[in-house]
Formats: sequence, structure tokens, C-alpha cells
Amino acid sequence: MDVKKQIKSLISHADIYKSQGLLNEAKDKYINAWKIIKENEKFITNHKSLQSALSKKIKALKLEIEILENEKPDREMSEQVQKIIKEKFAFSDNKETAELEGAVALTKFGQYGKALEEFNSLLSVEKLRLEAAKNIIRCHVGLDTIKEAVAFFNKWTKSDLFSYEQLKILHTFLQSILDKKGVNIILPLLENQEQVNELSMPDEDEHEKTEISEDEILDISSVGIALDQEKTYEFDVSFQSGTIINLLISDKEKELLENLKPGDLLGHVQFYSPIAMFEGQGIVASKSKIEAGPKTGHYSVDIQIKSL
Repeated sequence: MDVKKQIKSLISHADIYKSQGLLNEAKDKYINAWKIIKENEKFITNHKSLQSALSKKIKALKLEIEILENEKPDREMSEQVQKIIKEKFAFSDNKETAELEGAVALTKFGQYGKALEEFNSLLSVEKLRLEAAKNIIRCHVGLDTIKEAVAFFNKWTKSDLFSYEQLKILHTFLQSILDKKGVNIILPLLENQEQVNELSMPDEDEHEKTEISEDEILDISSVGIALDQEKTYEFDVSFQSGTIINLLISDKEKELLENLKPGDLLGHVQFYSPIAMFEGQGIVASKSKIEAGPKTGHYSVDIQIKSL
């Protein structure tokens, strides 16, 4: 078999094994692919980037396997394991940004309590303050303690921590979540703030789907995934990092989960932002089962927004 086809086949099989929860088998396939690339470096122009990407996948799988082997269901992970998660999933060279990445990784494993501690500490970092605040709100949504999120917002409005523009963003963000979840709470308007109009949908003639960059993306509070014309699955966004959104999906949604495999293109996705709903596309970036914490049994699914 051609070397490139062999590598592609190994990675494809590894992705399938991972989507089915066969983590050790997936890890072995990734390792075999990495070795073949190493042995044929002179024939593969982008061998460094391929090896780097595979190394990250292998490290993440090793960590996930370790967690599953050492942690009992329905328990918070030990501080040591939480620390490992933060370190292994923090890729930025910038200290504060790496801390944000680590905190986001904790939410992917259902460790909302520890993640809240991390996000609260990041409120002191000006450039990450708004992102940390949004993730604090998302954590409370995940914990079903949304009134705590309201309490935090009210506290922020009485401090000088956020600018007026940032508070307006947080107000719109939180109110849209409250409305979407049917929580009968109306946040008081900020001074001089105008009421945001009801959720709107861009006219199809005026809105053409385009590729999305990190700088252009809106805050997405929930999504609707349509596998066919008869049924749409709706989920709150657990967290968002640029064009990557994370969903927590119950293991009861077997039909949907079977159709969410890493690399799959989702052609019909409804993205709900605080101000509008957009039709677009997404790519399944990863899928893993949560084995500890308050969301035990759920699947953590990353979707990359491809177009809106």
C-alpha cells in the first residue's frame, strides 16, 4: 500500500475507534501512523506538522485512558488528575492564555467546580476578563445553578471590574441564556442601555454562508443539529473558544451520537447567538465520554463552526 494511503487509513481507523470509545485501539493506530511518518520523513513534506498533530492526539488519549482507569464514576476527579488535565490541554506559550485553556479543558471533563475557581482567578487578567466571565456563566448553566450566574452578574455591575461595553455584552449574553432556558428572570438594564430586539434571523437573500475566522465569530449560546428534515436536536453550548463550541450530550441520544464522528461535516446546523439565529455548517472535531463529575455518562462533543 502507498505510504500516504497507509497513514491516512491508520488515522481514519483511529478516529473511528475513538468515536466508539475504543481508546487504547485508537491510541495504537495513531502511534503506528506517527512511526510510519517518522520512517518516511524525506517523502512527506509536511511530516513535522503531521507528527505534532498526532503527538497531541496521543497525549490526549493517554490522559483520557488514565482518567478512566483511575477514577470512579460520579466523583469529582482528584486534584492531581485535574492538574494533569490543565497541563496537558494548555498549549499556549502565554501563561494566562494557557491557564484559560486549562480551565476550559476542565469543563470538557465535567469538572465545573474547579473550572469556576480557575475562571474566577482569571478575572484579574484584563485581556481575558470578558472570556472568563462568559465561561463562569456557562459553568453555572452546566451545574444547573443559573441563579448563581445572575448573582455574579449583579455583583459585576456594582464593581469597576468591567467596562460599560463589556457589561452590555455580558447582559445580552446572560439574558439570552435565561430566555432560552425559560428562566423567568429579567436582568435590569444598565444605565443608558437600550432593550435588545427579539431574536432575529438574517434574510437568506442577504446572508450568504462564508468561512468563519476566529475574529469574526459571535458568541453562540445554543445550537440545533438536524440529521434529517423531521428532527432537530437542540443543545446549550457548554463553552466556546473561537470557532470551537462544546456540547454535552446525554448518552440517551444514541441515534445522534452514532452520527457524530470526528471529521464528519454537519451540513444543517442552527447557531443561536444572543441577537440572531444563523443557519450554517460545522465539523465534528472530537467526541469523548465523561466518566466523572456531575455530567458522568454524557458525551463531550467539540464542533468547529465552518460557516454561518
